[in-house]
Amino acid sequence: MTGRGRISVCMAAYNGERYIRDQLKSILVQLSSTDEVIIVDDASHDRTLEIIEDLHDQRIHIIRHDVNKGVLAAFERAVRSASGQFIFLSDQDDLWAPDKVSEFLNAFEDHPEAAVVVCDAALIDERSEVIAITNFARCPFRPGLIANLFRSRFIGCMMAFRSTLLPRILPFPDGLDVLHDIWIGTNNSVSGGATWFIDKPLTLYRRHSGNVTGVSRLPRLRQVRLRVHLLWALASSRLRMWCTYQKLPSKGSRH
Repeated sequence: MTGRGRISVCMAAYNGERYIRDQLKSILVQLSSTDEVIIVDDASHDRTLEIIEDLHDQRIHIIRHDVNKGVLAAFERAVRSASGQFIFLSDQDDLWAPDKVSEFLNAFEDHPEAAVVVCDAALIDERSEVIAITNFARCPFRPGLIANLFRSRFIGCMMAFRSTLLPRILPFPDGLDVLHDIWIGTNNSVSGGATWFIDKPLTLYRRHSGNVTGVSRLPRLRQVRLRVHLLWALASSRLRMWCTYQKLPSKGSRH
């Protein structure tokens, strides 16, 4: 992609000392000198910050939380601080395939209608050994609210989106149990935005006991709460947009 826009990689970090160095190295090697990596450290109490600072890379910008505010708040602050045209979401414990950035940028260029791009992922274990070559073997990727309501295919570490989507997704739902990635993906879908899927494992998605969402299924009660809260947040967002539109003056009005 020639003359590409700036990239912002947004990461929420919390006690990530075991994997974060390798993850950042797999990302930084793919970025240009004008790109940025925004890391919101959510009050880690291990060596996470020390490891990040030891990389001595001026493209990394660290935002510190004095108290732990949770992954949703951390990602929202990172996204709000992003200045790039293309915003990539990143976990602290995965790895990026060497051609991830170039493949995403090509997808954005070839599909200007797409506000969100999603890739497939290979699953790796705690030793970085591949345990599955695709994340979507049993549940193929499909965009849209209905397809993702009961089992979300929008997984943050496999996603990037255009900055033009920011007015529609910010602020993230406050006081609701909603995950940032499905919020971004379904919000784009219900507002008429397109999603493009890259059928290649461009993320090495690490599954271990420390994952935020865990390796086992969420309790049924929380699954129900997540879905109800997501629907409420999407409906509230659409209502706010409609009210804002109704307040806009017509083209022929005078003030």
